[in-house]
Amino acid sequence: MAVKIAPSLRSALERLKHAGAVNGICLAWRRQVLINLLPYEDFRADKLMHSLHDAHEHFAGGGHEVQTFWFGYEGVHLLALRRGECSLIVLHTRAFEADFIAGAAEVLLDDCQLLIDAALNPSGSNNSSGDTQRLVGEAAAGADSGS
Repeated sequence: MAVKIAPSLRSALERLKHAGAVNGICLAWRRQVLINLLPYEDFRADKLMHSLHDAHEHFAGGGHEVQTFWFGYEGVHLLALRRGECSLIVLHTRAFEADFIAGAAEVLLDDCQLLIDAALNPSGSNNSSGDTQRLVGEAAAGADSGS
């Protein structure tokens, strides 16, 4: 699955990467890293993503649904967002750009959620058979005749 959706997600992430003073981006679905554009090795990106999920679960266990984390360090800031099953980590250098980057990242995560849902449900429809009904009577006859 990751191979099929990665090229379209990579182009969207590249646009976000050039939106400000962004130093790195990591996108994950559940605990699986899909794209690592961080200046770190893959195992470090995995560890960072697992730490983010652990922090989210820690707060969720206490009754607080935290969707956004922002950490400030000397020289770099880390913005971590989670929407649905998608998580995004953005490293950036200018603290005043945090709101702008967060807004762009939320749009990207919404798009990613749609792309991943489309990849998992290739039928193009999210409706299950229980959501649809057969046409009966005159409506069915009209549909069969093509009018």
